Amino acid sequence: MLRRVLDAIDLRLVRLATDQVRGHDPFRDLAWLLRRRPHPVILDVGANDGETVAAFLRRFPGARILAFEPYAPLYQRLRRRFRDTTTVETLNVALGATPGNARLHLYSGHRMNSLLRLAQDPANPMAGGFEEKGSVTVPVATVDDVARERHLPRIDVLKIDTQGYDLEVLRGAAGQLAARRVGAVLLEVNFVPMYERQAAFPELHALLSGHGYRLVDFYNHQRNAGMTAWCDACYAAPPP
Repeated sequence: MLRRVLDAIDLRLVRLATDQVRGHDPFRDLAWLLRRRPHPVILDVGANDGETVAAFLRRFPGARILAFEPYAPLYQRLRRRFRDTTTVETLNVALGATPGNARLHLYSGHRMNSLLRLAQDPANPMAGGFEEKGSVTVPVATVDDVARERHLPRIDVLKIDTQGYDLEVLRGAAGQLAARRVGAVLLEVNFVPMYERQAAFPELHALLSGHGYRLVDFYNHQRNAGMTAWCDACYAAPPP
């Protein structure tokens, strides 16, 4: 009877078992993948105001989190939010393929800020929806450099949400990925031309699968005109 009621209002009841990956909640699935890592090391690249940092802390209260946000006003908000959380380190830097400096493009919605410019393609559902507010120069580091400088023997989760720049972040993690010192990667993938020069999903998949990482599942699908526009993807190294 309950199933019929839910069907009538287009809802579905799903039992989320804790002893396997279910493909509904990326944080729940990561908890299962990292079930033998009670104190995981997590890199949150593109932390913005800390929404995913807070989500990681709820799921992994014993985690050490390095949160990266290049835009100074957002970084200050992020730092204030977690200033009393000793296991969270906030860094006012972008991550990319090579160290140096880059131009961060700013938009009226700060979640759209990116090292790439919004594409003015008719197929981009965000085109025209956000006003460009200029740009600022920000420092850029690499995942490999961060791991070496902070003596990280392993990165359990590499989360990337850099508005189309995810492939460059992965390229800067080539050493860690090749050595399988990254347990899982959670990143945003676009299927519409949202940013100029953004990586297509096949490029992201080829890089990760080339290092032996396997697709776990897709999450948080966003659609435009009935088609998938973007979503999150989780990859993990297969168990030894």
